[in-house]
Amino acid sequence: MNLKDKLEDHFQRLIDEGETILKKSGYFNGEFKNSYPSSLEYNKWYPSVKNLIEKACGKDGVHYKQIEYSYTRTHGNSSGLPRCLGVLESAYENFKLGLLEDIKALITAEVFTDFIEQAEYLLDEGYKLPAAVLMRGVLEDSLRTLCNKEAKISLPDKPKLDWMNSELVKAGIYNKNVQKQVTAWAGIGNSAAHIKINEFSDTDVKNMISGIINFNATFLK
Repeated sequence: MNLKDKLEDHFQRLIDEGETILKKSGYFNGEFKNSYPSSLEYNKWYPSVKNLIEKACGKDGVHYKQIEYSYTRTHGNSSGLPRCLGVLESAYENFKLGLLEDIKALITAEVFTDFIEQAEYLLDEGYKLPAAVLMRGVLEDSLRTLCNKEAKISLPDKPKLDWMNSELVKAGIYNKNVQKQVTAWAGIGNSAAHIKINEFSDTDVKNMISGIINFNATFLK
């Protein structure tokens, strides 16, 4: 199960739990017919909801602010559950529509991690060529993500790696020393793609992998 599926399951599970708690209280047409929900159940459910929304929408997102407001408005009383459930359902709808930038970043990071693990495995098995080619692809996608997310750079249909690298320096995302390192990693990947096996070593690919991992950790936060 990938990250998107796990998050979707978590959203749905918490929505189902919220609805179950409300049903126990006889909640219908916006009113509690019997009594307010159990404070114990509500205060067990609410932190999980808040945590999920923080991860999905970020602390600066409108859904996070709404969930906090909904809770504090009723001073943590379980009568606020319907309002909190509504915020959760709204966040879930935005998630399904792909409107949550933080989730997009998380899923992108997971994809990068999968490819990096594949490259490490290939290198360990003695296949430095495909490992280097794979990491060049990761690097290119990383630059594309940075251009779109951080620098708001308008990309052509098929942007060249060197062009993106240069534009990111112009935008102040990183300096020329980083640019040179990116160029070096790209060079190893290019040599691998053209089967120029004598132009780099296993150690070069190993350093390329660790370097790109650090690059992503620094700039793709």
